[in-house]
Amino acid sequence: MDLEALRKLIQNGETSTVEFKIAPPRNAELAERICGFANSDGGLLIMGVEDKTWQIVGLKKVSDAIDTFLQAARLCKPTVRLNPPEPEIVEMEDGKVLVVAGVAPNEGILYQAGGVCWIRRGTHTVPLEVAEIEEFLYSRGNLAWERRTVVRATLDDLNLELVKSYLEQRPTRSRLGGRLSNLEEVLINLGCAIPVRDGINEIVRPTNAGMLLFGINPQLYLMQSEVICMFYGDNLGLRRYLDRRILHGTITQQIDQVAGFFEQHVPVAARMDGFHRIDLPDYPLDALREATVNALAHRDYSTPGEAVRVFYYADRIELHNPGILMPGLKLEELKQGRARSKPRNPIIAGILRDMPGGYMERVGSGINYMINQMRELGQPDPEFREQGEFIVTFWHSLRPNNQADQPVNLVEISGNLVPPQPPTRLEGEKEGTYQLQLADLLPTDTSNANKEAPEPVSLIDDSSVKSVGLSQLERQELALRFIQKNGSITNKQYRAITGTSDNTALRDLEALVEQRTLRAIGNRRGRKYIL
Repeated sequence: MDLEALRKLIQNGETSTVEFKIAPPRNAELAERICGFANSDGGLLIMGVEDKTWQIVGLKKVSDAIDTFLQAARLCKPTVRLNPPEPEIVEMEDGKVLVVAGVAPNEGILYQAGGVCWIRRGTHTVPLEVAEIEEFLYSRGNLAWERRTVVRATLDDLNLELVKSYLEQRPTRSRLGGRLSNLEEVLINLGCAIPVRDGINEIVRPTNAGMLLFGINPQLYLMQSEVICMFYGDNLGLRRYLDRRILHGTITQQIDQVAGFFEQHVPVAARMDGFHRIDLPDYPLDALREATVNALAHRDYSTPGEAVRVFYYADRIELHNPGILMPGLKLEELKQGRARSKPRNPIIAGILRDMPGGYMERVGSGINYMINQMRELGQPDPEFREQGEFIVTFWHSLRPNNQADQPVNLVEISGNLVPPQPPTRLEGEKEGTYQLQLADLLPTDTSNANKEAPEPVSLIDDSSVKSVGLSQLERQELALRFIQKNGSITNKQYRAITGTSDNTALRDLEALVEQRTLRAIGNRRGRKYIL
């Protein structure tokens, strides 16, 4: 590890991804810390540093520290694999020796130590509550959200004519002869309903999958299942939207509504081939439809308030899908068509596959199809990325490279866009007090957990630092470019890249929320802003 980078980490003090230990603690205690990092965004445990004063004291018995790390990792269930596998011995300039152990970000496994699932919250390691464990398991596909009962709903809340239409047209309809009269039994067998005990009686209620596929008004019970479509005339969404739609209905109805949104706004040129007219849309509508189907079929529905969002900008179209890839799926393998299909919602995916309308004709090959469709139009390959959610971006080939790819007033370090060096530290300001790590500004990429972390960059973050001459629109533009690269922004990060005060940053960000360009998540102290 680079000595200067390590020293800056220590100067910044403990964070959600950094913890100090002055000496080897009990194995069980260290296992809790390792478990907390492993269930969160990963981090570094640095042994030989006083956690209150951040003073480097060094270690006398380095071998004891290494053994403690390795034994503590094995106490976690399942065993946490350190990253790198062996703790690193670092000798500082003054001869003091530290031992550093890295823990990779979580990739879908829920770890426990001492029978408790721990997680990192700020600088503390705390137990996960039962509801949080449940949410974690749903988000990773370990629990089947689609099989949960819609508590207040009954079969009267399902469109039974829609169910009959599906059953009459599905490929296995010949085996359903005479059973259409007993729709309860059919829905239960499909996973779209479940019998539950209500006092002394048994009642059949729809499951989440049944409500999304056949519900009369699914959003009445599952508000997070709506789809939001936004159409902007600029590249960032700084100006007020030109069209905004909140789409309700069943999944298939929403897919058709999103298709209508694209058909209305995607320009279509044409050329003549003899007597035949050949349409040339700016974007392939079939590829956009495929991306929409994937978003609605494979998204994580377990988190309330998280909708599928479609953003149509002047230079691109983005589809934001709540939830990350299922454990075991790698982004690069998906792009290359080498990953096996692993649907998060197999009931929904299976029924969509059998529904008339060709909603899921390309099971497991949708990404390749989108890429090929864009190439046939001479457009760039679509981009696929994870930033706390799954995002698909379709770029228009005529986008201005200097605007779309490089933010104004940001510099590039090791392929990452970061703020420029800050003004000189103010007189009397304590060094290290207002430093912000580059790692706080860059997204966590769990698919590249073995890469070295970028070297930290010191940034001034102080309410007395005045704006560096940027207008509100220019500051907001910086923020939106930052969010597009990193997924979200906080007030602290906004101040770091614009040099504004706390109150100015809050006003700027809340103005974007008011015009519906951004969404605010969390309370003021821990609030972050996303598209």
